[in-house]
Amino acid sequence: MYVSKKLTAEVPDTNPHYFGWEEFSETPSKDVLFYGYDSIRSTSDLNKYTRKVLFNVWMPTEFAQQQDHFGMSPLEYDNEADEVYGICPFTVEWLNKIKKTEKYKYIYHPINLKYLPTNKQKKYDVCYFGGIHSPLHWDCLDVIETFNYRYMSMSHSINFMTQRNLYRATDIDLTHLQKLDVLSECRISICYNIVPVGESHVKNIKDIHGWEKNTAFSKLDSIGFLPQFKSRMHEAAISKTLNLVFKDPWRIAEDYYTSNEDFLYFESNDELGDIIQDVIDNYERYEKMIESAYNKVSNYSTEKMFDVIKKGKKCKSIVVDRVVQNA
Repeated sequence: MYVSKKLTAEVPDTNPHYFGWEEFSETPSKDVLFYGYDSIRSTSDLNKYTRKVLFNVWMPTEFAQQQDHFGMSPLEYDNEADEVYGICPFTVEWLNKIKKTEKYKYIYHPINLKYLPTNKQKKYDVCYFGGIHSPLHWDCLDVIETFNYRYMSMSHSINFMTQRNLYRATDIDLTHLQKLDVLSECRISICYNIVPVGESHVKNIKDIHGWEKNTAFSKLDSIGFLPQFKSRMHEAAISKTLNLVFKDPWRIAEDYYTSNEDFLYFESNDELGDIIQDVIDNYERYEKMIESAYNKVSNYSTEKMFDVIKKGKKCKSIVVDRVVQNA
């Protein structure tokens, strides 16, 4: 299978830049794997391939925009592909139904295990890294800064709320590998597997015929979030840092890891401080959980995922109960 990537539309030095699938690329080949937002659109000689596969790591957020900077709608990118592997189980199921196809396949978010952090000695209590996208994220900083914390942020490609909180960042514009090293020095990492959406995003989603049949869109009016697994759960796991995960209605984290075995849930920021303090005071009690997640993260390696895609397999979900809880 040949690998074609184009990451110009991706934020620099983020996880997709480290997948490393090009090292498995084979030529000549009639099969091709595209990754990167505009990778398939930028290929002029599609007809030379008999099997065209697209990896969609931005699912389901692409439906929050009407058209992108190329003037294309999200579904137009999929039209040229024979198979689309996506990271949202709800959107994969929905697209297969509304398009009467089986071309969409659910697969996990991968991580390249070649990039392991060098530090493991725990110097800090808790960390959060990423953007400030909602009051939930903002309030999280209010909580963690009462501890010996790290907040890692970029100074570019960030929204207004992140800019407003940049003064609270302890580490700015780290490389991916530097970020992993700081992460490995923290006992706890906070993760929200959600994407907040605004009024314009909700309107764009509701303009799509049959939008209400996608479970990923079921909480637009009540809490204004979409589910999306964040690679920071994997990054904390390989760093031997305990994942403390917000319990959203979709619980997509459970497709990868088992709660109370590999990670801890918190249900609101009000209880976040107490849970952090308990982990700090009783850290030895959680070391088995940390080790369990570390051992499990190898299931989601980029190398294993490439093999799944190359052979055209389906990735089985851990979760059986797909009932979305009330917020």
